[in-house]
Amino acid sequence: RQTVASGPSEPVNTATNWRLDTIVLDAGHGGNDHGAVANGTSDKEVAIGVVRRLGRMIESELGIRVVYTRHGDEFHTLRERGRIANREGGKLFISVHANAAGSSRAYGTETFFLAPHRSKTAREVMERENSVIELESDPSLYADFDDEGGILRSLAMSAYQEESQLLATLVEREFTNAGRHSRGVKQAPFIVLWAASMPAVLVETGFITNPDEARFLASADGQEKTARAIFRAVEAYKEQYERGLRL
Repeated sequence: RQTVASGPSEPVNTATNWRLDTIVLDAGHGGNDHGAVANGTSDKEVAIGVVRRLGRMIESELGIRVVYTRHGDEFHTLRERGRIANREGGKLFISVHANAAGSSRAYGTETFFLAPHRSKTAREVMERENSVIELESDPSLYADFDDEGGILRSLAMSAYQEESQLLATLVEREFTNAGRHSRGVKQAPFIVLWAASMPAVLVETGFITNPDEARFLASADGQEKTARAIFRAVEAYKEQYERGLRL
């Protein structure tokens, strides 16, 4: 992981270092990793559709540079997604997914930030999204990731946690304003968020195991509305950030 140190003779340009100039958008899954598949669509298809629309909104309406962890249907490891974000100087990381459940009645959005999980359902989502490492060539690379260990506890106490929680809260607020059912802000130890050294959230846009939500999320209109809600949250976050209200 990259660290940056500045000596006493090197003044730090705070305005430049902290300007919200790059947002990294991560469309979950890709390639041979479909994520959840149900009702004629998949996690990876919903994710890329929403991310492409969200990226265009951020670039054209906020003038912020957008970096994508994947542009098409290719596979990247969870660690590589974080490396892309860090290498490109990301100031914000948003990972987009579609949810799944054993019951077709489950519905609604939920947004996660990095911290130890506090509920059984949060653990189930975390285990499903983290299970992609089984498709990677060297799962042992994640041996130092331990949701009960010192690494996660130190990260959970970092400055990024509060900013991540703020963004997650804004995302769920905007979903509610858009007429979606919000299941709330939750916390869990997602590897993809751990790999990104910046405020980061994982957005579950709805349950494709629910026929109604699957139709909505698979449609161009549904993906546009979903992207617009996340965009409004980013816009609100940017306004607070630039007013000097970084937590």
